[in-house]
Amino acid sequence: MIRLFEVFETPKHVLLVMEYAGGGDLLQFVKQRKYLDELMTKNIFKQIVHGLAHCHCRSVLHRDIKLDNILMDSDGGIKICDFGVSRLITKNQVI
Repeated sequence: MIRLFEVFETPKHVLLVMEYAGGGDLLQFVKQRKYLDELMTKNIFKQIVHGLAHCHCRSVLHRDIKLDNILMDSDGGIKICDFGVSRLITKNQVI
């Protein structure tokens, strides 16, 4: 997940200072390469699954997973972003 470091408010704006993911989003990454080998794909998928498991353990449902909501850092690490339609759930809540 992209970390939020600081929030500043002005009369006209809310400014968020967040972790930088300089590798772009996964959609751009796939379009540039047109082909991902099995090892790279497995590594990316594994990171996404671990990130979602981390969210689910904290009762957060993302609800908008798509390639452009998966960011990459400069080392190829995966960051899940855009929790705008996410939802917190309770243990006994039916979805």
